Amino acid sequence: MNMLSPHSIALLPEHIANQIAAGEVVQRPESIIKELVENALDAGATSILVIAHKAGKQAIHVIDNGSGMRKEDLILSIQRHATSKIKSTQDLERISTLGFRGEALASIAAVSHLEIKSRTSDTDHGWSLTIEPLQEHVLEPCQTEIGTQVIVKNMFFNVPARKKFLKSDMVEFRHISETMYRSALGHPECRFTFYDGDSLVFDVPQSDLIGRIQALYGKEVSEGLLEIDHITNDVQISGFIGLPHLAKQSRAGQHFFMNTRPIISRSLAHAVFQPFEHLIEKNMHPFFVVNLTLDPTKVDVNVHPQKHEVKFEYERGIYNAIHQAVSNALSKAHVIPEMQFRQQIADQPFERLSILRHQDHSNTEASTYVNRLTGEIISRNVQSEVYHRSETGTVTNQHRTAFEHLFGTEEPLINSPNTDIHHSKRVLGSIWQLHAKYIFVQSEEGVMIIDQHAAHERIIYERSLKALNEQAVQGQTLLFPIPLQLFPEDQLLFTHIRNDLESLGFSFVEIAGQLQIQAVPFDITAGTEHLAIQDIITQYREYEQIRPQGSRDNLAASMGCKAAIKAGNVLSIEEMKSLVHDLFACEMPGVCPHGRPIILEMQLREFDRRFGRTS
Repeated sequence: MNMLSPHSIALLPEHIANQIAAGEVVQRPESIIKELVENALDAGATSILVIAHKAGKQAIHVIDNGSGMRKEDLILSIQRHATSKIKSTQDLERISTLGFRGEALASIAAVSHLEIKSRTSDTDHGWSLTIEPLQEHVLEPCQTEIGTQVIVKNMFFNVPARKKFLKSDMVEFRHISETMYRSALGHPECRFTFYDGDSLVFDVPQSDLIGRIQALYGKEVSEGLLEIDHITNDVQISGFIGLPHLAKQSRAGQHFFMNTRPIISRSLAHAVFQPFEHLIEKNMHPFFVVNLTLDPTKVDVNVHPQKHEVKFEYERGIYNAIHQAVSNALSKAHVIPEMQFRQQIADQPFERLSILRHQDHSNTEASTYVNRLTGEIISRNVQSEVYHRSETGTVTNQHRTAFEHLFGTEEPLINSPNTDIHHSKRVLGSIWQLHAKYIFVQSEEGVMIIDQHAAHERIIYERSLKALNEQAVQGQTLLFPIPLQLFPEDQLLFTHIRNDLESLGFSFVEIAGQLQIQAVPFDITAGTEHLAIQDIITQYREYEQIRPQGSRDNLAASMGCKAAIKAGNVLSIEEMKSLVHDLFACEMPGVCPHGRPIILEMQLREFDRRFGRTS
């Protein structure tokens, strides 16, 4: 009797082969939604409804009004490499549809419970096909609208190893959301309705591209766009780029479409960035929605399972065309680098009002300040103590009021309980700033050099962490609430951290269906309230990926990074003293939340040695 050796070659059972093949197409719930939406668009749908239950892990429901499938096509649709998109090698060389491999439905059916209902316009009823792995398929007539409905349940129920590696619901839903926004941007001629369970995420009607951008990103973004339109022998370029103020630290607001197909290309993104090089900071990324229309024979889309990456025959020519299109748009709009100068204390936009209050049968003057730019009102009774002093007269910084943070007189640096990180050197009075970046402080044994941004970052970080872990901080109330427009990919994350943001001093209110900022922490610079929240969310997302600390620690670090004064901010003597005072009141004044040093010290004897002095 011949026994097969352990190393003999044998054909895999079909269901195992299908599960392996499905791994390339179906990686997460987002993959399923992407494939089903692309099928709907290829079928000519003008309305697509997507419902994701528990981030797609429990169920996905996609309904379209496309051409639908006949009975025989429905049966073939779940067979691997069955497709209506291509018929020959020549078709493969000039692909104009989003899908073409015929793998999507077969891959989905291999790792989930699948039900498809479809009807064409020339029939009075449709057909329903139910598929479960290793079970007989059930095909029966049904009443349904023209088009196709696909219901996917229990994803990866038969591949527990794959299911185990799915991320949290928030992460998985963010991937789904990003795909839905890309699909809606790429096809403004189609209505898209998107639900997270029973909650509507968006419902955008048919429109042109600028209307779709406004529907998804808000009026503030749509009003900050420049149109691009450029034609060469190789490509036609159209779409919109954002003005410099719309730039973000992440690339989430960057969208390329090639013949309506969403693509990812770092090279082409750099072509957009280059004209912005001197208009935005180097770590920022401009917003854009760019459509590339070119001959399908000049590009290969069959290079990646997810079809996100493509290969161009003349990529250099397309790069140059995009660069020229963006440069022309910026030039026509006369966009120039924006320089922001920090005003000194005497020029701050606060107006002081003096009023008389009657309290305890005596007149007491009270000070009230109104920010003419943002409307926040800050007031205190002049007789009230700003600093709570101990019996020795030492200032305890944690009791300073918000009013004093803005307008109070500073105590000498030597009164700080943590004047020096070594607890042995007394800080003297001399203090000055170098290139609006570093603060020099004279000490008994030499000079300390302080990175002003890192120092303020540490101060805000510890203050924020305390507020999150112990008690909420009262923010400064705005006279006029400011509408909060978040990028779509930030909305879910905002919901996740909203309570913690409110602990930091933010306050939000919904007015006429629009979320608005009602109060902000005192560390937020006037006029930057909206951008501050966007930046904090972006920074928080990055920290969640690279920092092992908990979410509250990451949020405190994000708050510190984005609210801190920056290099280039000119500080007055009093502001520098206040900053150094607060720094040495921190538990760890020596390093910023990222571990970078805040303070360098040079001993006086080192100066003497270098100058050859002996006494």
